[in-house]
Amino acid sequence: MTTIGQRVVKMCRSSRAKGSRGSLRRYQPLPPQRPRVLRNLMDGTAGEAGFTLVEVIVALAILSAGLGLLLGLISNSLRQTASAERMAEASSLAQFLMEEVGTVLPIRPEARDGQYPNGYRWHLKVQPYDSARESEERPVGLYRISAEIEWEQGAERRFYALTTLRLGPKDARR
Repeated sequence: MTTIGQRVVKMCRSSRAKGSRGSLRRYQPLPPQRPRVLRNLMDGTAGEAGFTLVEVIVALAILSAGLGLLLGLISNSLRQTASAERMAEASSLAQFLMEEVGTVLPIRPEARDGQYPNGYRWHLKVQPYDSARESEERPVGLYRISAEIEWEQGAERRFYALTTLRLGPKDARR
């Protein structure tokens, strides 16, 4: 079988031999090429093109395994994001509760409990801090203030706690 390039070279040689100065106007048109599909059908090679059923099934199995892993990762990241949001909200509530001690709530030894409307429960403890070492002549005392926020997340119970020391009036401790 000769290629198109070989045919053109043969035609140029034959036309020069006849003395036509290499003009391309006298060439005979090449026979039309059949489409590849028809050639494959006529040659008997049509069954070799494409994928087998086993290859398609293996490709789909790999694709489904990859998508399953991807969906698991997305689900886990959404769960972790929701947990982080709840923890950040609990942190904000604990800080707010600590700020109220000494302004809205008096600084004196006590324990208080309550619940926020969004499902968080809080516990506040104000205790004297190492009262045996303190001198009686000072007008202020040192208090340990602990705020704990508690909430349920799924089947688990979660906590967030803050503890600080704060000065308060000594007469409030009696």
